Amino acid sequence: MRNNLTILLAQKAKKERRRISLRRVAEETGINKYTVYAIANDTIKEYSKEVVVKLCGYLDCDVGDLLTLEEAPDTH
Repeated sequence: MRNNLTILLAQKAKKERRRISLRRVAEETGINKYTVYAIANDTIKEYSKEVVVKLCGYLDCDVGDLLTLEEAPDTH
C-alpha cells in the first residue's frame, strides 16, 4: 500500500495559495505530528480509521485518493 499524502498536500497548498507543512497538518487536524511524519515518509505500519477520516476531510479527498494498493513484486 502506498499513500499520496505529500501529493494531495501539495495540491491543497497550491489551491489555497499557502505553504502547508506537515507540522501544520498535525496542528490543523489534531493528528499526532509523529503519525503525520510517519505517513508522509511511508514508514507507518498501520493506518487508524480516525487518522484516515481526518486526513480525507482535511484534504477533501476519498480514501482511495489517499491510499492506493500496489501490486507486490512476484517472489517466485
